[in-house]
Amino acid sequence: MNLTNAIAIRYLFGRKSSQAIHWITGISVLGISVGSAALILVLSVFNGFEELLSGLFSKYNPDIKIVLKEGKTFREDSLQMQSLHTLNGVLYVTRTLEEVAMFQYDDAHEFGIIKGVDSEFEKVCAAREAVVEGNFEITSDGAPLANLGLGIKNKLGVSISNFQEVIKVFVPDHEENLNFTNEIKRYPLQPQSVFSFHQDGDYSNIITDLNAVQIILKKPNQLSSIELKLNPGTSVQNILPEIRRIMGDSYLVKDRYQQDEAFLKIMKLEKWLFYSLFCLTLLLVSFTVVGALWMIVLEKRMDISILKSMGMTDRNMKMVFVHLGLMICFLGLMFGSALALTFYWLQKKYGLIGVPEEFIIDSYPIQIRLADFLVVGLTVLLIGCIASFLPTRKVAEILPVFHEE
Repeated sequence: MNLTNAIAIRYLFGRKSSQAIHWITGISVLGISVGSAALILVLSVFNGFEELLSGLFSKYNPDIKIVLKEGKTFREDSLQMQSLHTLNGVLYVTRTLEEVAMFQYDDAHEFGIIKGVDSEFEKVCAAREAVVEGNFEITSDGAPLANLGLGIKNKLGVSISNFQEVIKVFVPDHEENLNFTNEIKRYPLQPQSVFSFHQDGDYSNIITDLNAVQIILKKPNQLSSIELKLNPGTSVQNILPEIRRIMGDSYLVKDRYQQDEAFLKIMKLEKWLFYSLFCLTLLLVSFTVVGALWMIVLEKRMDISILKSMGMTDRNMKMVFVHLGLMICFLGLMFGSALALTFYWLQKKYGLIGVPEEFIIDSYPIQIRLADFLVVGLTVLLIGCIASFLPTRKVAEILPVFHEE
């Protein structure tokens, strides 16, 4: 241990002439503790929501999704499909076609999206795991069936057990026709199941057979997207260039993150925005550190003069109080980390802070990561270092004391 650290520790834990200095130092440590805990918990709550939403997306979003760069649909290419099926690392390949439509059930009407899928879809997106009523099937004896999102099922008031009533799908007829009554075509679908991926798609999507949708839209061999499921352990970043080579420059190949990139970017922006706001709060708390150090400098004026007389430079004396400020912040950081870990355990075990009943979870999700402690630690120590430099200016003004006989 060098001399500056030894003196700093002595000044921190040694007896002070005034009890007020002890109180101010204690308040500084407490303020830094609360601020550090708040920073860690803010990051942890956003981590929890990110993990929760990523888990929800993973049920519906495929590992890789291929769409057209410009336009809504593209013609299926058998050579490309064969290459995707045989590509090392690809487990399943499914084709989809989507279009906006109007749905009618009894007297209820609602706009949504009709999505045609093939038989591999349930393997790519784990559709059966999301079923809350009925059995997920896209055809029965060659007839297309309707699998509804929970939201649109409630909007239309669909009863799966009522086999007498069908869902009528209305789509525009894009062929030129002078008779306005023929411009809207109606197609019946028998309700089969209700699914819930806890996404916006639950409020708009009805999934049925791909061939039926191609016939309804009069778009044979047309697709909106190709979705892939990869073998476990396959590196997405390594396989993406191969898929782009097969598909060509006219297509976008998206991984899970890119499929919801805009939403996840907004979440990360909010996360660091809140972190910045709490950093400003911690910066205000750091003024208690400035006050504590200032009072210690005033109390130790004679000690500083003597040490300077013994040969200690102004720079070394300043470093004593910089180290003292960092020690105060480090103590606060340790107590704050312990406080954050305690709250994390209580929230995980008992759910101290709940959420509204209609939400998909009972309490706020929270997830602590090691990187959060590193980021918060660097932030707290940086703020402590900045706060410590302010009182050190007073140290340079104190002159050494010389005794002559």
